Amino acid sequence: MKLKHVFLFFSILVILFSCRRDEDFIEDSSAKVNFSTDSISFDTVFTTIGSATHNFRIYNPHSDRIKISSIRLNGGSSSNFRINVDGQAGTSFNDIEIASKDSAFVFVEVTVNPSDSSNPFVIEDFIEFNTNGNSQRVILTAWGQNAIYYTPTTFNRNLPDFTCLTGPCGDDIPPVDVTWTDSLPIVVYGFIAVDTADRLTIEAGTRVYFHNSGGMWVYKGGTLKVNGTKESPVLFTGDRLEAQYANIPGQWDRIWINEGGVNEINYAIIENAFVGIQAEALFLDAIEPPLGNLTIRNTIINNCSGIGLLSAYFNFVGENLVITNCGESNTILQAKGNWRFDHSTIANYSTFSSRETPAFFVKNSYNAAGKLKIDTPLVSIRNSIIHGNEDSEFEIEIVNNGGVGIRVLNSILKTEVNTSNAAIFSNVIKNPSGQIFNDAGANDFELFDMSVAKDQGDATVGNAIRFDLNGEDRTLDSAPDMGAYEFK
Repeated sequence: MKLKHVFLFFSILVILFSCRRDEDFIEDSSAKVNFSTDSISFDTVFTTIGSATHNFRIYNPHSDRIKISSIRLNGGSSSNFRINVDGQAGTSFNDIEIASKDSAFVFVEVTVNPSDSSNPFVIEDFIEFNTNGNSQRVILTAWGQNAIYYTPTTFNRNLPDFTCLTGPCGDDIPPVDVTWTDSLPIVVYGFIAVDTADRLTIEAGTRVYFHNSGGMWVYKGGTLKVNGTKESPVLFTGDRLEAQYANIPGQWDRIWINEGGVNEINYAIIENAFVGIQAEALFLDAIEPPLGNLTIRNTIINNCSGIGLLSAYFNFVGENLVITNCGESNTILQAKGNWRFDHSTIANYSTFSSRETPAFFVKNSYNAAGKLKIDTPLVSIRNSIIHGNEDSEFEIEIVNNGGVGIRVLNSILKTEVNTSNAAIFSNVIKNPSGQIFNDAGANDFELFDMSVAKDQGDATVGNAIRFDLNGEDRTLDSAPDMGAYEFK
């Protein structure tokens, strides 16, 4: 009888011990699961309503069982994506167990109607995994409209992810000459690079949309030519098409142009970037690079969260150029270069940030690869307007007893700079008190009917740039108006 009880006792212990072992889960807060990938991209460009399926695996790398307390598709039932976890379809799952050194499959499907213009260009979602208090994500992306898509092929820790015009970049790839047209929108995910000796031509009416933090990089020796027209300008903007994003700055990064090419932009709208255009020569070694070249005509740079035009070591011409409402400065010119602004409107009434920087800032210094460069910037401003809601919108910074070469002719300046030197400031209207623009608060920078800018421009400059940004003739009255717009 006693022996029977002993066997019964040991049998119960074995059963209890076995059950406890099966139900033991690693609960250490440092214990996570691994994934076969951290992102799923559906890079098929659908021509009709279609769907595609991908999968990935969740791995338990630990010596004990692990329990994922929740798996959740962030967009829920309204998402374009659908998921299936180990044979179960749904949008959320609880207490998913994975044995030691084992794995589970997750299937992801997306359905897209590429002709639906209400779709964003890039459809995004994510699957969130919560394990032992740790949150992990697998990112989901798919193309939402019929367009030409560029996605990164080159990844470098010190540079943004990028691709070249025809795919991967490399010294062994011969130069290319690529033309973008208005046949389909261009959508850039990451950066699109115009490599050395490459040429990118963008024809009238082309729409270029950049995904978050994306942009364009015209590397040294590359050439960009934008051929917009008054009726069909070229658009550079973010890829969020919802109405609430129409005037949100900082949705994409910048157009970055280096030296070596002869770059031209005509009739373009560049909006809602971090930096509109960064035109600067690269300092890749101890040898000072040559000045770059950029001409911009009949173009609007608007609503940047940082700077509209940031430039150093460049030859630059701006005609009928409008740079408005940036979170910091509209224009910063640094150290060596030749910059000319004719019939330009540079106005900053931005309400998206608390700004303490001037709209137009000239510095004789430039930080190149950690070394301070000092030189003499040469700046010409003719028949232009520099104004805004700060006390001083035109400033000059000189360090190390350097200098600047500035010439301002027949222009409006809102500034605290001394403009009494007629050899530098000629026919300048300083700090006018009256209304200049139709409605700066509504982003209308055409001239008010009583604007002091009317008929105050230099005729020689006006004759050379006869038509304003709207195509109005500047030679039909007594004198041209200041700024990019002739009053009608």
